[in-house]
Amino acid sequence: MNLYPLLFKPIYCPKIWGSESWQLSAYGDLLSEVENGYLAENTLPELMEIYMDELVGGQVYERYGTRFPLLFKFIDAQDDLSIQVHPADSEPGFGGKTEMWYVTEAQPGAQIVMGFAQDTTAEEIQARLADGTLSELMQHTPVVKGDVAFIPAGRIHALCRGTRVAEIQQNSDTTYRLYDYDRRDAQGNARPLHLKEALQVLDYKHTEQPLTPYAVPANGAVNLADDPHFTTNMLAFDRLIERDYAPLDSFVVYMCVEGEVELTALDAEPDLAVVNVPAGTTVLLPASLNDIRLRPTTPSAKLLEVYLSAPQA
Repeated sequence: MNLYPLLFKPIYCPKIWGSESWQLSAYGDLLSEVENGYLAENTLPELMEIYMDELVGGQVYERYGTRFPLLFKFIDAQDDLSIQVHPADSEPGFGGKTEMWYVTEAQPGAQIVMGFAQDTTAEEIQARLADGTLSELMQHTPVVKGDVAFIPAGRIHALCRGTRVAEIQQNSDTTYRLYDYDRRDAQGNARPLHLKEALQVLDYKHTEQPLTPYAVPANGAVNLADDPHFTTNMLAFDRLIERDYAPLDSFVVYMCVEGEVELTALDAEPDLAVVNVPAGTTVLLPASLNDIRLRPTTPSAKLLEVYLSAPQA
């Protein structure tokens, strides 16, 4: 049988600062399971083993083999997350953690930490940690619903209380914490810090543009991130639109961030071709599906559209 649009069971992860919903994961033992159609209860790694390039596309399979390359989450920050940084790839395409955030909700006064407010050094960071003034080095950026932050490996960052985001990232959970507000877990233990590792991977330059500027499209797409690790577009529409993915040679993931959508895959079996996608839902379109119709079932809808572009020659 042909593949079809795949919905997965969310994996809920409570945190000391709030909660995460892992929407699409093949990381560690947090493995997403299909919840619709004849593939229900199969995990994402199992699908990778069976369907290979039919699932992810030839150029993606050539680069990553049976390892699904991305991880998708919805994050609810009820308190400030640790001040942290992620490393770059230790080998091509693996081990690093470049990511992006799309703000789905923000309370009045909400902000994020995104890069340094000025050029700095490892020595200054150590001195600021010692005297409790690290916050003065960091760039605190107000955010509202719809804001986008792209976070390359090496950039210091943190979500702050009162924000909810859709997160798209490499399939990695490597995080180096510089500071965690001296918090303790329920057992009274402090979470580990990773100062040595963080100082080795940090980008010490001032971040000039912490948020990604864009204009919301009218029944079309606008690019939010174009990186070797993933491409993300925003689709915003109030009528039926069509997408042709034949040129991509990649899987496509939709994260619905506003409204509700009826998705029809014209090249899937008729009884499996249609799925409803309300806000907070993530859908994986196998690479074998090319012709997609998207119809809002609310007055309007917004989707994040994510895929891997072919490497440039």
